[in-house]
Amino acid sequence: KLGFRSYEIKNGLLLVNGKPVIMKGVNLHEHCPINGHYVTRDVIKKDIEVMQLHNINAIRASHYPHSPDLYRLADEYGMYVVNEANIETHGMGAENQGWFNRDNHPAYLPEWRDAHMDRIIRMVERDKNHASIFAWSMGNECGNGPVFFEAYDWIKERDKSRVVMFEQAREQRNTDIVAPMYANFNYITEYATRQDVDRPFILCEYAHAMGNSTGNFYKFWDIFYEYPHMQGGFIWDWVDQGLLAKDGNGREFYAYGGHLGSGHLHHDDNFCMNGLVFSDRTPQPGLMEVKKVHQNIHFTEESLENGSIRVENRFFFTNLSDYDFTWELLRNGIKVDEGSFQVNLAPGESRVVRPGFTYIEPQAGEEYLLNVNAYTRKSRQMVPTGHDIASEQFIFKGSDYFNRIFTDSGAPFEVNEDDNAVVISGENYNIRLNKRNGTIGHYRVNGRNLIQGAPQPHFWRAPVDNDFGNNMHRNSSIWRQAGRNIEVREVSVEGSSDMVVMNVHYFLKDVRSDYYITYTVTPDGSIKVDVSYEAGVDGLPELPRFGMEMTIPRDFDHFSYYGRGPCENYSDRKLSANIGLYGSKVADQYVPYSRPQENGYKTDVRWLTLTNDEGFGLRIEGIQPLSVSALHMHTEDFDPGFTKKGQRTIDIYERENVVLNVDLLQRGVGGDDSWGRHPHNEYRLMDNRYNYSFVIKAVRP
Repeated sequence: KLGFRSYEIKNGLLLVNGKPVIMKGVNLHEHCPINGHYVTRDVIKKDIEVMQLHNINAIRASHYPHSPDLYRLADEYGMYVVNEANIETHGMGAENQGWFNRDNHPAYLPEWRDAHMDRIIRMVERDKNHASIFAWSMGNECGNGPVFFEAYDWIKERDKSRVVMFEQAREQRNTDIVAPMYANFNYITEYATRQDVDRPFILCEYAHAMGNSTGNFYKFWDIFYEYPHMQGGFIWDWVDQGLLAKDGNGREFYAYGGHLGSGHLHHDDNFCMNGLVFSDRTPQPGLMEVKKVHQNIHFTEESLENGSIRVENRFFFTNLSDYDFTWELLRNGIKVDEGSFQVNLAPGESRVVRPGFTYIEPQAGEEYLLNVNAYTRKSRQMVPTGHDIASEQFIFKGSDYFNRIFTDSGAPFEVNEDDNAVVISGENYNIRLNKRNGTIGHYRVNGRNLIQGAPQPHFWRAPVDNDFGNNMHRNSSIWRQAGRNIEVREVSVEGSSDMVVMNVHYFLKDVRSDYYITYTVTPDGSIKVDVSYEAGVDGLPELPRFGMEMTIPRDFDHFSYYGRGPCENYSDRKLSANIGLYGSKVADQYVPYSRPQENGYKTDVRWLTLTNDEGFGLRIEGIQPLSVSALHMHTEDFDPGFTKKGQRTIDIYERENVVLNVDLLQRGVGGDDSWGRHPHNEYRLMDNRYNYSFVIKAVRP
């Protein structure tokens, strides 16, 4: 089988057949949850299929030459590959990672020269006839001694058709591509803005996808798309390396470090569970963000008022006439119009198009959302016909969903008050506000109590893997119980013919801060909850979240909402989650990360409902956008404490209720790395004051 291609560096760009292709890549380890490091052709083919469905076009064969089937399939289905020699002496030290002793490092000792050259030469000779391989890597975290300059020269003489991409070389002469791992944004930006660059920049590893991660991923690509010589990177990594196992009761889970009887040996916990897909190749939520940011068709606003948008073709070899385009117009989440259109646009070009929608001026309490999608017209490689490969959501100017009345008038109500409580009774409802502890005692509608556990201040989240890496689990630990270790300072009740107001002043003893809640009950049986907090002392650690947690009966397990979805999303990972109407069961919200951690979140929520099979239940409406989760587990169920403790999915049990978190904000998940870097500052809760509001009401069928 023959493949025709050219790979070259010209004017600081990596050119594939003369075009500066961007590598939208992942690092791939050979792993099967059943067979371990033996992978069959079917497993490799499945990997390539899922990659192509999510706009991934390149593979770094980390950190060794893979099965020949990988290269055969990459040739056949069209994936770019970096092939890497099986050399890593990380334990002896590596370039770019601090000082190490070159006097005893194999890369710098002549007696290790032949061992290095043998592995590099055998890699090139074995795989040199695979057209998919565009670059050779001489190893990973292995130093950059004299042997690697010799090997570089040998490769360039032996194979003039490819380039060398070697991270350890940094910007020395023995690499054709500057290929750092986990470079910080200062360095990325500095290289991007250089003039007269003679080598492209491709991150060999970045966006560490360990557990609930891949936050602020778009920031890398804002730079890559702006500067031509910034030609992408390879995410670490593709697949969780868990092994399918069973406990003594036959329950299956994916085992990682310390499991399978090895807990007494040295291990790195779940540091092999870094995938964009689970061990069985099921996509994780972070992969949706990668697909979105990698998409090769880019939509931007041109003039929505005049019915136009701009479409950019970011493919290098494909005209957009190969794709079908649709649009739909939503008013407050409900579709009011839709249509289709075609775009004939050459690679690398952009054009203003008029899809066919009519602009509508939003009124108070309205928001209009325009969704645009691109679909494959015919199957291509491993992507089937009708596959959604690109999308965008636009919001009409002047949209303001929250400029509306959130409580309605109702029939007169009856109010009874004593030293312990104030009870409000109206048409088929009865609400008790406890004056002793400042909470909702019960919220009965049609004789049924909708709230089992009253809303309580809640500041903690079960640490994601990146939180463990940057010590949030310790540094912010004071917030774990801050919402429970509280003192009631003052409760006051005011009433009138159209509302009852209970003001509560709490003191958060752990953080020595004031916290205020105002409950306003209106004749229709709605409860408006206003929350405010102000730090009482200087130097308090970062808040993991600012919100409230409550529990409701388990049978109210139909979860519907108007916000970002349908996949899990967070403040720094939500571009892939359009605002819309979504619904499923509460059980479906749980994301089974192999090491349990914070999961199932939704942002920019306007309202949510939790109802039973008859459509009866609870509704929460935000006065401003909310962030929420509805699970059958509490935060502490996912939180192992100060160490990870090897928790598994089978250690998580569903509760006999629904746990509802109604928050203003939660810390971003981060993802630059998992061993120190925080979420970017705009996604952290560092202020001394926070406040928000929401309304609780009943849903009647």
